[in-house]
Parts: sequence; C-alpha cells; structure tokens
Amino acid sequence: MVVAAASATGGSYPRGVKRLLALLGVVLLVFIGGGVARAHSELVSTIPEDGQVLDAPPTEVTFTFNEDLMPDFVNFVATDSAGVVTELRVNGVSGPTATIAWPADAPGGDWRVDYRVVSQDGHPVEGAISFAYAAASPSPSPSSSSAAPSPSTSSAAPAPSPTSVQPSPSVSPAADTESSGLSTGWIIAIVGVIALIIIIIVGLLTRRRSS
Repeated sequence: MVVAAASATGGSYPRGVKRLLALLGVVLLVFIGGGVARAHSELVSTIPEDGQVLDAPPTEVTFTFNEDLMPDFVNFVATDSAGVVTELRVNGVSGPTATIAWPADAPGGDWRVDYRVVSQDGHPVEGAISFAYAAASPSPSPSSSSAAPSPSTSSAAPAPSPTSVQPSPSVSPAADTESSGLSTGWIIAIVGVIALIIIIIVGLLTRRRSS
C-alpha cells in the first residue's frame, strides 16, 4: 500500500523519501505477517508437566492453551513404553483448558500423550508431552502374617548341665609327676652311695702306699 503510493507519485518525492516509504512498507508487512502467525493457538502448560516423574499415577491430565478451544474438536491418546495406544476420555473443556481422565488401570512406566485440538479461530494444534510414574507396589500376601512359628524353636533339647561331666582320676597328671619324682630320688641316692664307696676305697689305697 505504502510502496504503491510511493511509486504512483513518481517524481513528486525526492529519492530519499521514496526509499524511506519502501522501507516502512516492508516493516509493516513483516509485522502484519507476524501478528497472523502469533494468532494461532499454542500449548501453554500441562499438569503433569512435560518430562515430569511422578510418585504415583495421576487421576487426570490437564492441557491449557493460549486460546479457547472448540469442545467438539479435542482428541487425546496415550502411548506406553511398549507402544500400546489408549484413547483418553475428555472430562470437560473450559475455555482454553481441557481436562482428560487418566485410566486407573494404566501400568507404571513412561507415557506419551499426543493431543490434537482446534481453537476458536479454526486453526488445529497438535503435539505431545511425556511423563512417567513408578509401578504400584504389590500388596503383601496374607499368608505371610499368619504363618505358624517353627516347631524347632519350642522343641529344642535343654543344654546339658556342666556338673554332669566328671574328670577321670586315672589320667591325673599329678600322679605321673609324683611317681617320676620318686624314681629320680632313688637314682640320685644310689649314685651317691657308689661315689662314697669309691672315695673310701681310694682313701684306703692311698694310706697303704704312703705307709
């Protein structure tokens, strides 16, 4: 529009003014195109958040966009880590927010939720988020709490009394020591007597030679 006006007036404007009008026309077109692009609906937030790891499975998942949604044109599907696809039920749409019921029997693990919605301006929006939660822990078996105690603990034989074992007198080490001591004394006495006899004989022989 601005460019066309500048070209229609031909030489009535200086060359510098023509260039300025052409530049303003380009800037105006850029802003108009950007405004149209930004008018499309886009996802703003989710609960759970994209990439979140939960301690327990959610009861519902909410998607909030920047524009109001058309309730008849919202679709959500969930895919588990094994590739099994489950269509999700939409609990309701309120303005830009859609609330989806999460299946109670969905097992724990990694999940991806794909969405395709249409905003009030008629533009479709699609994408996906992911989250994960741990599998529910199994309940304890009732038989473990009612198990009977082991009979071996109550029927254990009593420990033997320490006074029931008496040492045998035939293997006393004191008796052996005493008997070995007597035999040694006798040997010393006999050797002493023999030595005394030898001394007496040597003494007698020495006297005889000297006389």
